Amino acid sequence: MKGLVEVSSSVDVRRLGVGLRDDAVVQFCRPLAEPDYGALAAFLTDHPTVTLRVYGSDEDLAALRFLRWFPRLRRLSVAGLYHLADLAPLQQLSPDVEAFDLGESRKLLDLTPVAAFRGLRRLRVVAHRRGLADLLAANPGLQGLALWRLPVDRVVPDVVLPRLQSLALTLGSLTAAEWLTRISTLRCLALRTVRKLTDLAVVARLPALQWLWLDALPVDRLPDLSSCAALLRVDCTAMRHLRHPAAVRGLAAAPRLQDLTITESLLPVEAFTPFVDHPTLEHIGVGLGSERRNREAGRLLARTPPRSDTAFAAAHGLLRML
Repeated sequence: MKGLVEVSSSVDVRRLGVGLRDDAVVQFCRPLAEPDYGALAAFLTDHPTVTLRVYGSDEDLAALRFLRWFPRLRRLSVAGLYHLADLAPLQQLSPDVEAFDLGESRKLLDLTPVAAFRGLRRLRVVAHRRGLADLLAANPGLQGLALWRLPVDRVVPDVVLPRLQSLALTLGSLTAAEWLTRISTLRCLALRTVRKLTDLAVVARLPALQWLWLDALPVDRLPDLSSCAALLRVDCTAMRHLRHPAAVRGLAAAPRLQDLTITESLLPVEAFTPFVDHPTLEHIGVGLGSERRNREAGRLLARTPPRSDTAFAAAHGLLRML
């Protein structure tokens, strides 16, 4: 099944739809001929869960004039549209847009025009902060949110998102971890290279959490997660401050843990002893920096590898944001 399709002028929409996944991305980086815009717009109207992505350094595309062809578009990504300078042309779209992805651009943008979308379910914003608080306030139905390169608790200190299921924070900072407890509905949480986040005790106070992904955080010990009765999966990548034999013992206390991945790790093999007799843990993937240590951990744990991200999310009805 096709998940990403690049199109150009002379779009053959009949071929485009063959084998296309429901959550696929159709993208282009150069302007299309007007008939092709019309044909693609009609195709996306019939496939509302497919995302249209526009990217690259073409200045005409960055003006977003092409959006007049897509008044009924539901999902739009402008991640990588380098010369994008104004979001006002988004007003050509229906207020029913449900997914919007705004990547880095040459200048930081005012998000105020995006607040015209009142039915957003998924939102990703990279670095842009002006108007972000108002945008979130205008979309209390958000289910998935990804924020990159932002001092999160300073930019949106009073976030209220009563339906948010999935949150990903990447390459920014979080000075007050208590901020996370404002979102008690979280089922998926990804914290990746988040500066100033040195204590994860707050995770134990997220009652609905099912999937936790930690990457390159300055944390030297994971908290006791015995209270995380819903937690099913944990992924730890490049958590190189975790070195002590007891550094992940608190993770083994999660009573329903099924999948565990710990890679790019400096942990000793004996750190995994608490997982040997875990009653629900079925799948483990370990990367400890050498084939010998990986083999020792494999013999100790004697479990099958973790399920793929896609398979795990589908099995549990989870929305994963990146």
